[in-house]
Amino acid sequence: MGNKLKINTDDLNLRDLLGNGKKYLVPKFQRDYSWGQEQWQDLWEDIEFIHENVDEYHYMGYLVLQEKEDSVFSVIDGQQRFTTFSLIVLAAIKRLKEINDEERANLLLRTFIGTEDLTYLTIENKLTLNRNNDYYYNQAVSGQPIPKRSVNKTTRLMHDALDFFYENFCHEQFSQGEKINALIGNVARKTLFTTIFIGDELNAYKVFETLNARGVRLSSADLLKNYLFSTIDISQDMPDKFIDKLDEQWEKIGVNIFGKNYTDYLLTEWNSRHKKVRQNLLFKSIKKEITNDTLARKYLNQLSSHCYLYAALINPEEEFWKDFPEYKEIKRDLLFLKMFGISQPISLLFSSCLNFESEFHRILKWIKNLSLRYNVICREHTGEQENLYSKICVDIQDGCGIQEIKQKLLTLYPSDERFKSDFTEKTFPTKQSNKKARYLLARLEEYNSNNSAVDESKLTVEHILPEESDNHWCEYFGKNYAVFNQRLGNMALVSSQDNMAQEPFSEKKPKISNTKYQINDIDSYSDWDEVAINSRQSDLADIAVLLWKIQ
Repeated sequence: MGNKLKINTDDLNLRDLLGNGKKYLVPKFQRDYSWGQEQWQDLWEDIEFIHENVDEYHYMGYLVLQEKEDSVFSVIDGQQRFTTFSLIVLAAIKRLKEINDEERANLLLRTFIGTEDLTYLTIENKLTLNRNNDYYYNQAVSGQPIPKRSVNKTTRLMHDALDFFYENFCHEQFSQGEKINALIGNVARKTLFTTIFIGDELNAYKVFETLNARGVRLSSADLLKNYLFSTIDISQDMPDKFIDKLDEQWEKIGVNIFGKNYTDYLLTEWNSRHKKVRQNLLFKSIKKEITNDTLARKYLNQLSSHCYLYAALINPEEEFWKDFPEYKEIKRDLLFLKMFGISQPISLLFSSCLNFESEFHRILKWIKNLSLRYNVICREHTGEQENLYSKICVDIQDGCGIQEIKQKLLTLYPSDERFKSDFTEKTFPTKQSNKKARYLLARLEEYNSNNSAVDESKLTVEHILPEESDNHWCEYFGKNYAVFNQRLGNMALVSSQDNMAQEPFSEKKPKISNTKYQINDIDSYSDWDEVAINSRQSDLADIAVLLWKIQ
Protein backbone atom coordinates (compact mmCIF):
# COMPACT_ATOMS: atom_id res chain seq x y z
CA MET A 1 0.00 0.00 0.00
CA GLY A 2 3.00 2.31 0.36
CA ASN A 3 2.28 5.64 2.05
CA LYS A 4 -1.11 6.14 0.47
CA LEU A 5 -3.93 6.58 2.96
CA LYS A 6 -6.87 4.32 2.17
CA ILE A 7 -10.09 4.40 4.13
CA ASN A 8 -12.40 1.48 3.51
CA THR A 9 -15.85 2.75 4.33
CA ASP A 10 -17.41 -0.69 3.86
CA ASP A 11 -18.56 -2.25 7.09
CA LEU A 12 -16.61 -5.50 7.48
CA ASN A 13 -17.70 -8.21 9.87
CA LEU A 14 -15.46 -10.55 11.86
CA ARG A 15 -15.77 -13.32 9.30
CA ASP A 16 -14.53 -10.92 6.59
CA LEU A 17 -11.64 -9.81 8.76
CA LEU A 18 -10.50 -13.23 9.95
CA GLY A 19 -11.02 -15.12 6.72
CA ASN A 20 -8.70 -15.73 3.76
CA GLY A 21 -5.63 -16.38 5.86
CA LYS A 22 -5.35 -12.85 7.29
CA LYS A 23 -3.18 -12.36 10.39
CA TYR A 24 -3.10 -9.52 12.90
CA LEU A 25 -0.27 -8.30 15.09
CA VAL A 26 -0.70 -6.02 18.09
CA PRO A 27 2.47 -3.86 18.15
CA LYS A 28 5.04 -4.91 20.73
CA PHE A 29 4.61 -1.69 22.74
CA GLN A 30 0.86 -1.25 22.29
CA ARG A 31 -1.07 -0.81 25.53
CA ASP A 32 -2.02 -3.98 27.39
CA TYR A 33 -5.46 -5.56 27.44
CA SER A 34 -7.55 -3.46 29.82
CA TRP A 35 -11.24 -4.25 29.37
CA GLY A 36 -13.10 -5.16 32.52
CA GLN A 37 -16.42 -6.46 33.82
CA GLU A 38 -18.47 -3.49 32.63
CA GLN A 39 -17.25 -3.75 29.03
CA TRP A 40 -17.63 -7.57 28.97
CA GLN A 41 -21.18 -7.34 30.29
CA ASP A 42 -22.18 -4.64 27.79
CA LEU A 43 -20.71 -6.61 24.89
CA TRP A 44 -22.35 -9.87 25.96
CA GLU A 45 -25.74 -8.18 26.21
CA ASP A 46 -25.27 -6.78 22.70
CA ILE A 47 -24.27 -10.24 21.44
CA GLU A 48 -27.36 -11.85 22.96
CA PHE A 49 -29.57 -9.14 21.44
CA ILE A 50 -28.27 -9.52 17.88
CA HIS A 51 -28.39 -13.31 18.24
CA GLU A 52 -32.04 -13.27 19.22
CA ASN A 53 -33.12 -10.64 16.67
CA VAL A 54 -32.67 -11.68 13.05
CA ASP A 55 -32.42 -8.19 11.55
CA GLU A 56 -30.20 -6.62 14.22
CA TYR A 57 -26.51 -5.80 13.69
CA HIS A 58 -23.98 -4.37 16.13
CA TYR A 59 -21.60 -1.61 15.02
CA MET A 60 -18.19 -1.86 16.71
CA GLY A 61 -16.69 1.45 15.52
CA TYR A 62 -13.39 2.05 13.76
CA LEU A 63 -10.64 -0.48 13.27
CA VAL A 64 -7.30 1.06 12.23
CA LEU A 65 -4.91 -1.38 10.53
CA GLN A 66 -1.47 -1.01 8.99
CA GLU A 67 -0.50 -3.60 6.36
CA LYS A 68 2.97 -4.93 7.17
CA GLU A 69 3.08 -7.52 4.36
CA ASP A 70 0.60 -9.43 2.25
CA SER A 71 -2.40 -10.34 4.48
CA VAL A 72 -0.49 -9.42 7.67
CA PHE A 73 -1.78 -6.35 9.51
CA SER A 74 -0.67 -4.37 12.54
CA VAL A 75 -3.60 -3.43 14.80
CA ILE A 76 -3.11 0.29 15.44
CA ASP A 77 -6.47 0.75 17.14
CA GLY A 78 -9.12 -1.82 18.00
CA GLN A 79 -7.07 -4.44 19.82
CA GLN A 80 -9.31 -4.40 22.93
CA ARG A 81 -12.32 -5.44 20.83
CA PHE A 82 -10.35 -7.87 18.68
CA THR A 83 -8.85 -9.55 21.74
CA THR A 84 -12.19 -9.76 23.54
CA PHE A 85 -13.90 -11.42 20.57
CA SER A 86 -11.05 -13.93 20.40
CA LEU A 87 -11.56 -14.71 24.10
CA ILE A 88 -15.28 -15.22 23.46
CA VAL A 89 -14.45 -17.77 20.78
CA LEU A 90 -11.94 -19.49 23.08
CA ALA A 91 -14.60 -19.65 25.81
CA ALA A 92 -16.99 -21.24 23.30
CA ILE A 93 -14.32 -23.76 22.25
CA LYS A 94 -13.67 -24.65 25.89
CA ARG A 95 -17.38 -25.28 26.46
CA LEU A 96 -17.70 -27.34 23.24
CA LYS A 97 -14.84 -29.59 24.30
CA GLU A 98 -16.40 -29.98 27.71
CA ILE A 99 -19.61 -31.35 26.11
CA ASN A 100 -17.50 -33.53 23.78
CA ASP A 101 -18.28 -31.64 20.58
CA GLU A 102 -14.73 -31.73 19.21
CA GLU A 103 -15.81 -31.27 15.59
CA ARG A 104 -17.45 -27.91 16.20
CA ALA A 105 -14.64 -26.86 18.56
CA ASN A 106 -12.05 -27.52 15.85
CA LEU A 107 -14.15 -25.70 13.26
CA LEU A 108 -14.25 -22.55 15.44
CA LEU A 109 -10.53 -22.88 16.10
CA ARG A 110 -9.66 -23.04 12.39
CA THR A 111 -12.09 -20.29 11.39
CA PHE A 112 -11.35 -17.66 14.03
CA ILE A 113 -8.26 -18.54 16.08
CA GLY A 114 -5.61 -20.27 13.97
CA THR A 115 -4.45 -23.41 12.20
CA GLU A 116 -2.87 -26.41 13.88
CA ASP A 117 0.60 -27.57 12.86
CA LEU A 118 0.27 -31.37 13.02
CA THR A 119 4.06 -31.86 12.99
CA TYR A 120 4.81 -29.71 16.03
CA LEU A 121 1.32 -29.88 17.56
CA THR A 122 1.17 -26.10 17.86
CA ILE A 123 -1.33 -23.56 16.61
CA GLU A 124 -0.37 -20.69 14.32
CA ASN A 125 -2.58 -17.89 15.61
CA LYS A 126 -4.42 -15.38 13.47
CA LEU A 127 -3.92 -12.83 16.28
CA THR A 128 -0.60 -12.08 18.00
CA LEU A 129 -0.85 -9.83 21.06
CA ASN A 130 1.74 -7.57 22.64
CA ARG A 131 4.63 -8.81 24.74
CA ASN A 132 2.66 -8.72 28.01
CA ASN A 133 -0.46 -10.48 26.70
CA ASP A 134 0.70 -12.94 24.07
CA TYR A 135 2.03 -15.66 26.40
CA TYR A 136 -1.28 -15.92 28.25
CA TYR A 137 -3.20 -15.84 24.96
CA ASN A 138 -1.11 -18.71 23.58
CA GLN A 139 -1.71 -20.72 26.75
CA ALA A 140 -5.45 -20.13 26.41
CA VAL A 141 -5.42 -21.13 22.72
CA SER A 142 -3.51 -24.35 23.43
CA GLY A 143 -5.78 -25.21 26.35
CA GLN A 144 -2.88 -25.28 28.81
CA PRO A 145 -3.63 -24.67 32.50
CA ILE A 146 -3.17 -21.02 33.45
CA PRO A 147 -2.18 -19.91 36.96
CA LYS A 148 -4.56 -17.62 38.80
CA ARG A 149 -2.02 -16.25 41.24
CA SER A 150 1.17 -14.24 40.87
CA VAL A 151 0.10 -12.77 37.54
CA ASN A 152 0.06 -9.13 36.48
CA LYS A 153 -3.10 -7.05 36.16
CA THR A 154 -3.55 -7.43 32.40
CA THR A 155 -3.15 -11.22 32.58
CA ARG A 156 -5.69 -11.35 35.38
CA LEU A 157 -8.14 -9.34 33.23
CA MET A 158 -7.75 -11.73 30.29
CA HIS A 159 -8.15 -14.71 32.60
CA ASP A 160 -11.29 -13.22 34.16
CA ALA A 161 -12.69 -12.33 30.72
CA LEU A 162 -12.29 -15.93 29.54
CA ASP A 163 -14.02 -17.15 32.71
CA PHE A 164 -16.83 -14.60 32.31
CA PHE A 165 -17.70 -15.67 28.78
CA TYR A 166 -17.22 -19.38 29.55
CA GLU A 167 -19.73 -19.11 32.41
CA ASN A 168 -22.25 -17.54 30.04
CA PHE A 169 -21.82 -20.47 27.64
CA CYS A 170 -22.58 -22.81 30.55
CA HIS A 171 -26.17 -21.52 30.74
CA GLU A 172 -28.92 -23.93 29.78
CA GLN A 173 -29.66 -22.32 26.39
CA PHE A 174 -26.17 -23.34 25.26
CA SER A 175 -26.35 -26.96 26.34
CA GLN A 176 -25.96 -28.12 22.71
CA GLY A 177 -22.98 -27.48 20.46
CA GLU A 178 -25.09 -26.29 17.55
CA LYS A 179 -26.52 -23.48 19.71
CA ILE A 180 -23.05 -22.33 20.74
CA ASN A 181 -21.92 -22.39 17.10
CA ALA A 182 -25.03 -20.52 16.03
CA LEU A 183 -24.27 -17.69 18.45
CA ILE A 184 -20.62 -17.43 17.33
CA GLY A 185 -21.77 -17.49 13.71
CA ASN A 186 -24.16 -14.62 14.35
CA VAL A 187 -21.47 -12.67 16.19
CA ALA A 188 -19.05 -13.14 13.29
CA ARG A 189 -21.63 -12.12 10.71
CA LYS A 190 -23.45 -9.31 12.48
CA THR A 191 -20.72 -7.37 14.31
CA LEU A 192 -19.49 -4.70 11.93
CA PHE A 193 -16.33 -2.54 11.83
CA THR A 194 -15.49 0.46 9.67
CA THR A 195 -11.97 -0.53 8.68
CA ILE A 196 -9.24 1.99 7.93
CA PHE A 197 -6.05 0.78 6.26
CA ILE A 198 -2.99 3.01 6.54
CA GLY A 199 0.51 2.84 5.08
CA ASP A 200 2.70 4.04 7.94
CA GLU A 201 2.68 5.48 11.48
CA LEU A 202 2.39 9.05 10.24
CA ASN A 203 -0.81 8.26 8.35
CA ALA A 204 -2.05 6.46 11.45
CA TYR A 205 -1.55 9.65 13.44
CA LYS A 206 -3.45 11.65 10.83
CA VAL A 207 -6.31 9.16 11.04
CA PHE A 208 -6.33 9.40 14.83
CA GLU A 209 -6.50 13.19 14.74
CA THR A 210 -9.31 13.10 12.14
CA LEU A 211 -11.34 10.64 14.18
CA ASN A 212 -10.69 12.55 17.42
CA ALA A 213 -12.07 15.66 15.73
CA ARG A 214 -15.24 13.67 15.07
CA GLY A 215 -15.55 12.70 18.73
CA VAL A 216 -13.97 9.25 18.47
CA ARG A 217 -11.41 9.05 21.26
CA LEU A 218 -8.35 7.20 20.00
CA SER A 219 -4.94 6.84 21.60
CA SER A 220 -2.70 9.09 19.50
CA ALA A 221 -0.23 9.34 22.40
CA ASP A 222 0.07 5.55 22.31
CA LEU A 223 1.19 5.81 18.70
CA LEU A 224 4.04 8.08 19.78
CA LYS A 225 4.90 5.67 22.57
CA ASN A 226 5.12 2.83 20.06
CA TYR A 227 7.38 4.90 17.83
CA LEU A 228 9.71 5.96 20.65
CA PHE A 229 9.99 2.47 22.11
CA SER A 230 10.54 0.92 18.71
CA THR A 231 13.28 3.46 18.02
CA ILE A 232 14.96 2.63 21.32
CA ASP A 233 14.60 -1.11 20.65
CA ILE A 234 15.51 -0.82 16.98
CA SER A 235 17.06 -4.30 16.83
CA GLN A 236 14.03 -5.89 18.57
CA ASP A 237 16.30 -7.71 21.03
CA MET A 238 15.99 -5.59 24.18
CA PRO A 239 15.43 -7.78 27.27
CA ASP A 240 11.96 -7.55 28.78
CA LYS A 241 13.29 -6.13 32.05
CA PHE A 242 14.53 -3.02 30.21
CA ILE A 243 11.30 -2.70 28.25
CA ASP A 244 9.43 -2.98 31.55
CA LYS A 245 11.42 0.00 32.86
CA LEU A 246 10.49 2.02 29.77
CA ASP A 247 6.86 1.07 30.29
CA GLU A 248 7.03 2.08 33.95
CA GLN A 249 8.56 5.41 32.96
CA TRP A 250 5.80 6.07 30.43
CA GLU A 251 3.04 5.08 32.84
CA LYS A 252 4.56 7.20 35.59
CA ILE A 253 4.35 10.24 33.34
CA GLY A 254 0.62 9.62 32.94
CA VAL A 255 0.19 9.29 36.70
CA ASN A 256 2.13 12.49 37.36
CA ILE A 257 -0.03 14.56 35.03
CA PHE A 258 -3.07 13.24 36.92
CA GLY A 259 -4.64 11.48 33.97
CA LYS A 260 -4.86 14.68 31.94
CA ASN A 261 -4.77 14.41 28.17
CA TYR A 262 -1.34 12.95 27.42
CA THR A 263 -1.28 14.57 23.98
CA ASP A 264 -1.82 18.03 25.51
CA TYR A 265 1.28 17.49 27.64
CA LEU A 266 3.33 16.30 24.66
CA LEU A 267 2.19 19.35 22.70
CA THR A 268 3.00 21.77 25.52
CA GLU A 269 6.46 20.31 26.13
CA TRP A 270 7.34 20.23 22.42
CA ASN A 271 6.10 23.77 21.73
CA SER A 272 8.08 25.08 24.69
CA ARG A 273 11.26 24.32 22.71
CA HIS A 274 10.17 24.64 19.09
CA LYS A 275 8.19 26.81 16.74
CA LYS A 276 4.53 26.16 17.50
CA VAL A 277 2.96 23.16 15.81
CA ARG A 278 -0.68 22.18 15.84
CA GLN A 279 -1.71 18.86 17.29
CA ASN A 280 -2.22 17.29 13.85
CA LEU A 281 1.45 17.94 12.99
CA LEU A 282 2.95 17.03 16.35
CA PHE A 283 3.80 13.42 15.53
CA LYS A 284 5.35 14.40 12.21
CA SER A 285 7.55 17.00 13.93
CA ILE A 286 8.68 14.62 16.66
CA LYS A 287 9.39 11.81 14.21
CA LYS A 288 11.44 14.16 12.02
CA GLU A 289 13.70 15.14 14.94
CA ILE A 290 13.80 11.98 17.07
CA THR A 291 15.57 9.66 14.62
CA ASN A 292 17.67 7.29 16.74
CA ASP A 293 17.69 5.49 20.07
CA THR A 294 19.88 8.10 21.81
CA LEU A 295 17.53 10.93 20.91
CA ALA A 296 14.49 8.84 21.80
CA ARG A 297 15.89 8.05 25.25
CA LYS A 298 16.79 11.69 25.82
CA TYR A 299 13.32 12.82 24.80
CA LEU A 300 11.62 10.22 27.00
CA ASN A 301 13.77 11.32 29.95
CA GLN A 302 12.80 14.95 29.30
CA LEU A 303 9.13 14.04 29.28
CA SER A 304 9.62 12.18 32.55
CA SER A 305 11.54 15.02 34.22
CA HIS A 306 9.21 17.81 33.15
CA CYS A 307 5.80 16.22 33.73
CA TYR A 308 5.65 17.60 37.29
CA LEU A 309 5.92 21.16 35.97
CA TYR A 310 3.12 20.59 33.46
CA ALA A 311 0.88 19.17 36.20
CA ALA A 312 1.58 22.20 38.38
CA LEU A 313 0.84 24.67 35.58
CA ILE A 314 -2.60 23.20 34.96
CA ASN A 315 -3.28 22.64 38.65
CA PRO A 316 -2.03 25.66 40.66
CA GLU A 317 -2.83 23.94 43.96
CA GLU A 318 0.08 21.54 43.41
CA GLU A 319 2.75 21.16 46.11
CA PHE A 320 5.33 21.85 43.37
CA TRP A 321 5.02 25.62 43.85
CA LYS A 322 5.65 25.54 47.61
CA ASP A 323 9.38 25.39 46.94
CA PHE A 324 9.18 28.86 45.39
CA PRO A 325 9.53 31.90 47.73
CA GLU A 326 6.73 33.58 45.77
CA TYR A 327 4.41 30.56 46.18
CA LYS A 328 1.24 32.53 47.02
CA GLU A 329 1.76 35.01 44.20
CA ILE A 330 2.43 32.27 41.65
CA LYS A 331 -0.59 30.27 42.77
CA ARG A 332 -2.91 33.27 42.53
CA ASP A 333 -1.70 34.27 39.06
CA LEU A 334 -2.03 30.72 37.73
CA LEU A 335 -5.51 30.46 39.21
CA PHE A 336 -6.39 33.65 37.35
CA LEU A 337 -5.32 32.08 34.02
CA LYS A 338 -7.27 28.93 34.80
CA MET A 339 -10.38 30.81 35.92
CA PHE A 340 -10.52 32.93 32.77
CA GLY A 341 -9.69 29.99 30.48
CA ILE A 342 -6.47 31.49 29.16
CA SER A 343 -4.44 28.63 27.71
CA GLN A 344 -2.32 30.42 25.08
CA PRO A 345 0.76 31.02 27.30
CA ILE A 346 1.18 27.51 28.75
CA SER A 347 4.19 26.53 26.59
CA LEU A 348 5.83 29.89 27.26
CA LEU A 349 5.27 29.50 31.01
CA PHE A 350 6.68 25.97 30.77
CA SER A 351 9.82 27.24 29.03
CA SER A 352 10.15 30.25 31.35
CA CYS A 353 10.04 28.14 34.51
CA LEU A 354 12.66 25.71 33.19
CA ASN A 355 15.03 28.46 32.04
CA PHE A 356 14.36 31.32 34.50
CA GLU A 357 13.20 29.59 37.67
CA SER A 358 14.24 32.40 40.05
CA GLU A 359 12.51 34.99 37.85
CA PHE A 360 9.53 32.88 36.92
CA HIS A 361 7.13 34.81 39.17
CA ARG A 362 8.00 38.04 37.32
CA ILE A 363 7.41 36.56 33.87
CA LEU A 364 4.17 34.97 35.07
CA LYS A 365 2.99 38.32 36.42
CA TRP A 366 3.75 40.04 33.10
CA ILE A 367 1.85 37.35 31.21
CA LYS A 368 -1.05 37.50 33.65
CA ASN A 369 -1.34 41.30 33.34
CA LEU A 370 -1.02 41.14 29.56
CA SER A 371 -3.67 38.41 29.47
CA LEU A 372 -6.08 40.45 31.55
CA ARG A 373 -5.69 43.42 29.25
CA TYR A 374 -5.41 41.59 25.93
CA ASN A 375 -7.74 38.61 26.42
CA VAL A 376 -10.20 39.48 29.18
CA ILE A 377 -10.89 43.20 28.76
CA CYS A 378 -9.88 44.17 25.21
CA ARG A 379 -10.83 40.77 23.73
CA GLU A 380 -8.19 40.82 21.00
CA HIS A 381 -7.79 37.90 18.59
CA THR A 382 -5.40 35.28 19.91
CA GLY A 383 -3.62 34.32 16.67
CA GLU A 384 -1.01 37.09 16.89
CA GLN A 385 -0.59 36.40 20.61
CA GLU A 386 0.05 32.69 20.04
CA ASN A 387 2.62 33.46 17.35
CA LEU A 388 4.47 35.85 19.67
CA TYR A 389 4.52 33.35 22.54
CA SER A 390 5.87 30.69 20.18
CA LYS A 391 8.61 33.02 18.94
CA ILE A 392 9.63 33.82 22.51
CA CYS A 393 9.88 30.07 23.29
CA VAL A 394 12.30 29.65 20.39
CA ASP A 395 14.20 32.78 21.39
CA ILE A 396 14.61 31.42 24.93
CA GLN A 397 16.30 28.34 23.47
CA ASP A 398 18.62 30.70 21.59
CA GLY A 399 19.63 32.54 24.77
CA CYS A 400 17.02 35.31 25.02
CA GLY A 401 17.14 37.08 28.43
CA ILE A 402 14.34 38.09 30.77
CA GLN A 403 14.34 41.76 29.78
CA GLU A 404 14.09 40.77 26.13
CA ILE A 405 11.04 38.68 27.02
CA LYS A 406 9.47 41.72 28.66
CA GLN A 407 10.08 43.91 25.62
CA LYS A 408 8.57 41.30 23.32
CA LEU A 409 5.46 41.03 25.50
CA LEU A 410 5.06 44.79 25.41
CA THR A 411 4.61 44.67 21.63
CA LEU A 412 1.10 43.26 22.24
CA TYR A 413 0.34 45.35 25.32
CA PRO A 414 -2.92 47.37 24.98
CA SER A 415 -2.28 51.00 25.90
CA ASP A 416 -3.58 52.48 29.15
CA GLU A 417 -6.05 54.57 27.17
CA ARG A 418 -7.42 51.58 25.26
CA PHE A 419 -7.52 49.43 28.38
CA LYS A 420 -9.36 52.08 30.43
CA SER A 421 -11.87 52.70 27.64
CA ASP A 422 -12.72 49.02 27.27
CA PHE A 423 -12.71 48.39 31.03
CA THR A 424 -15.17 51.26 31.59
CA GLU A 425 -17.80 49.57 29.42
CA LYS A 426 -17.08 45.96 30.35
CA THR A 427 -19.89 43.69 31.54
CA PHE A 428 -19.37 40.54 33.62
CA PRO A 429 -22.42 38.24 33.50
CA THR A 430 -22.81 36.50 36.84
CA LYS A 431 -25.86 34.29 36.33
CA GLN A 432 -23.78 31.08 36.21
CA SER A 433 -20.96 32.20 38.50
CA ASN A 434 -19.67 35.40 40.03
CA LYS A 435 -16.10 34.07 40.50
CA LYS A 436 -14.58 36.30 37.83
CA ALA A 437 -16.27 39.45 39.12
CA ARG A 438 -15.29 38.59 42.72
CA TYR A 439 -11.68 38.05 41.64
CA LEU A 440 -11.43 41.40 39.87
CA LEU A 441 -13.13 43.34 42.66
CA ALA A 442 -10.93 41.69 45.29
CA ARG A 443 -7.73 42.57 43.42
CA LEU A 444 -8.93 46.15 42.89
CA GLU A 445 -9.72 46.42 46.61
CA GLU A 446 -6.29 45.08 47.60
CA TYR A 447 -4.52 47.61 45.43
CA ASN A 448 -6.77 50.49 46.49
CA SER A 449 -6.39 49.70 50.20
CA ASN A 450 -2.61 49.42 50.13
CA ASN A 451 -2.48 45.69 49.29
CA SER A 452 -4.20 44.29 52.37
CA ALA A 453 -5.21 40.71 51.47
CA VAL A 454 -8.81 40.03 50.46
CA ASP A 455 -10.04 36.45 50.43
CA GLU A 456 -12.83 36.59 47.87
CA SER A 457 -13.78 32.95 48.48
CA LYS A 458 -15.55 34.10 51.66
CA LEU A 459 -17.35 36.95 49.91
CA THR A 460 -20.11 37.37 47.37
CA VAL A 461 -21.10 40.02 44.84
CA GLU A 462 -23.95 42.37 45.63
CA HIS A 463 -25.59 43.88 42.56
CA ILE A 464 -26.63 47.38 43.59
CA LEU A 465 -29.02 47.40 40.67
CA PRO A 466 -30.43 43.91 41.39
CA GLU A 467 -29.86 41.02 38.99
CA GLU A 468 -33.53 40.09 39.29
CA SER A 469 -35.66 43.13 38.57
CA ASP A 470 -38.92 44.08 40.24
CA ASN A 471 -41.42 46.83 39.44
CA HIS A 472 -39.75 49.35 41.73
CA TRP A 473 -36.27 48.96 40.23
CA CYS A 474 -37.50 48.71 36.62
CA GLU A 475 -39.42 51.96 37.00
CA TYR A 476 -36.55 53.55 38.94
CA PHE A 477 -33.78 52.67 36.44
CA GLY A 478 -35.35 52.53 33.00
CA LYS A 479 -34.88 50.64 29.73
CA ASN A 480 -31.17 49.62 29.86
CA TYR A 481 -31.61 47.64 33.06
CA ALA A 482 -30.40 44.30 31.67
CA VAL A 483 -27.10 45.78 30.44
CA PHE A 484 -26.16 47.92 33.42
CA ASN A 485 -26.89 45.37 36.14
CA GLN A 486 -24.02 43.25 34.75
CA ARG A 487 -21.49 46.10 34.79
CA LEU A 488 -18.60 45.77 37.25
CA GLY A 489 -19.41 49.32 38.38
CA ASN A 490 -22.75 48.00 39.62
CA MET A 491 -21.16 45.38 41.86
CA ALA A 492 -19.88 45.49 45.42
CA LEU A 493 -18.03 42.98 47.60
CA VAL A 494 -20.02 41.91 50.66
CA SER A 495 -20.04 38.99 53.05
CA SER A 496 -22.04 35.97 51.96
CA GLN A 497 -24.59 36.68 54.72
CA ASP A 498 -25.41 40.14 53.36
CA ASN A 499 -28.12 39.65 50.76
CA MET A 500 -29.85 42.95 50.05
CA ALA A 501 -31.76 41.62 47.06
CA GLN A 502 -34.50 44.07 45.96
CA GLU A 503 -33.95 46.73 48.64
CA PRO A 504 -34.14 50.28 47.25
CA PHE A 505 -30.94 52.22 46.69
CA SER A 506 -31.58 54.46 49.69
CA GLU A 507 -31.36 51.40 51.96
CA LYS A 508 -28.53 49.65 50.13
CA LYS A 509 -26.24 52.69 49.98
CA PRO A 510 -25.34 52.96 53.69
CA LYS A 511 -24.99 49.18 54.09
CA ILE A 512 -22.57 48.87 51.16
CA SER A 513 -20.61 52.04 51.98
CA ASN A 514 -20.17 50.97 55.60
CA THR A 515 -18.43 47.69 54.70
CA LYS A 516 -14.66 47.64 55.25
CA TYR A 517 -13.92 47.71 51.53
CA GLN A 518 -12.90 51.06 50.06
CA ILE A 519 -14.12 50.33 46.54
CA ASN A 520 -17.62 49.93 48.02
CA ASP A 521 -17.82 53.60 48.97
CA ILE A 522 -20.84 54.88 47.02
CA ASP A 523 -21.86 57.64 49.46
CA SER A 524 -21.25 60.34 46.88
CA TYR A 525 -24.05 59.06 44.61
CA SER A 526 -27.51 60.45 45.30
CA ASP A 527 -29.14 58.24 42.66
CA TRP A 528 -28.13 54.90 41.15
CA ASP A 529 -28.61 55.43 37.44
CA GLU A 530 -26.57 54.98 34.25
CA VAL A 531 -24.47 58.02 35.02
CA ALA A 532 -23.61 56.71 38.50
CA ILE A 533 -22.66 53.22 37.26
CA ASN A 534 -20.54 54.65 34.44
CA SER A 535 -18.82 56.99 36.88
CA ARG A 536 -18.05 54.26 39.40
CA GLN A 537 -16.78 51.89 36.71
CA SER A 538 -14.56 54.64 35.36
CA ASP A 539 -13.09 55.05 38.85
CA LEU A 540 -12.46 51.27 39.00
CA ALA A 541 -10.84 51.49 35.56
CA ASP A 542 -8.42 54.12 36.89
CA ILE A 543 -7.33 51.67 39.57
CA ALA A 544 -7.16 48.81 37.04
CA VAL A 545 -4.78 50.76 34.78
CA LEU A 546 -2.31 51.09 37.66
CA LEU A 547 -2.81 47.55 38.97
CA TRP A 548 -2.61 45.45 35.81
CA LYS A 549 0.41 46.71 33.97
CA ILE A 550 3.80 45.41 32.90
CA GLN A 551 6.46 47.35 34.75
